[in-house]
Amino acid sequence: MDHVEYELLVVSVFPEPVTLTSVTVLNQAGKQLMRIEKSALSAATQPLFAHTGSPVIPPSAAVAVEVDLILPPNTAPERVTHKIAYALKAGSELAPMMPGLEVDAPEVAINRKPAILIRPPVKGEGWVVSSGCCEPNIHRDLRVAIDGVRIETAETFAIDWNRIKDGKIYDGDGKKLEQHYAFGEDVFAVADGTVVSIQDGKAETTPNVPMKPETKEDYGGNHVILQIAPNVFAIYGHLHPGSLTVKIGDAVKAGVLLAKIGNSGPSLGPHLHFSIADKPDFVVGRSLPFVFDSFTLVGTVDFDASKGDHLMVLPTSRQVRSAYPLVGSIQNYP
Repeated sequence: MDHVEYELLVVSVFPEPVTLTSVTVLNQAGKQLMRIEKSALSAATQPLFAHTGSPVIPPSAAVAVEVDLILPPNTAPERVTHKIAYALKAGSELAPMMPGLEVDAPEVAINRKPAILIRPPVKGEGWVVSSGCCEPNIHRDLRVAIDGVRIETAETFAIDWNRIKDGKIYDGDGKKLEQHYAFGEDVFAVADGTVVSIQDGKAETTPNVPMKPETKEDYGGNHVILQIAPNVFAIYGHLHPGSLTVKIGDAVKAGVLLAKIGNSGPSLGPHLHFSIADKPDFVVGRSLPFVFDSFTLVGTVDFDASKGDHLMVLPTSRQVRSAYPLVGSIQNYP
């Protein structure tokens, strides 16, 4: 299926809280493509920066509604429109003034350009997407104000990869870096490109101990950024200090070793943060969609059924081509 990702900025001018009850997505002919309501709407409706989902808009406030429009391949229309329904609080004195509690939202133009085809940045078995598109999570939810002129979505398609064995991402209690199965694994160039930014020398942080960034440079930890096309950059974060094999200006080929996975920067455990963006920056760039040429889908994590450090895995086995690994999926890469 194709996934169309965007956000609706919903602003309330009411002096009291209102509750969103549904968001309906329509094509240009008025045909319903999707309806978001109940628990799905609650999870998708969030303050602009915080990750707390709730359909309630505080008085005179704004929220973002994340839309994950899922359609058969190559059927996305050029534009969509919306109907947003809401409810006032019980006994509201404003009710007599409101002829209806549904509004027509603005049209949204869909960028129909194909996703960028790249190679995977990791190899081997058991790679689980702990954060990524398209359900609400720390990456999909990120919205950042840039220069007071726009709200940017820097991580819509960014992926955090952990490695899983026997339903766990680490051995023992996970307090040591070496206990994590992703720690020290190789990271590779996803396409031919030029190294435009690196950072090395940031110390590893202790697993499961929050690290408070003191500068902007702390956020991604040790990193490598490749330019792989005009205004297209591959970003690798939280790398192991001293493992980087490239320097700024190096021309690299797809599949070349770049570094090893670590736990530098604000990271709760060794993993690879990877994204494609339109700027060589973790924060100010816009996340761009990408797909991998080939991988094997071997399972999906049911996060709701998982307990503690043991992940509930729903096994499968399917070869996938030209696809994006959705959040919770587990892949083997050649």
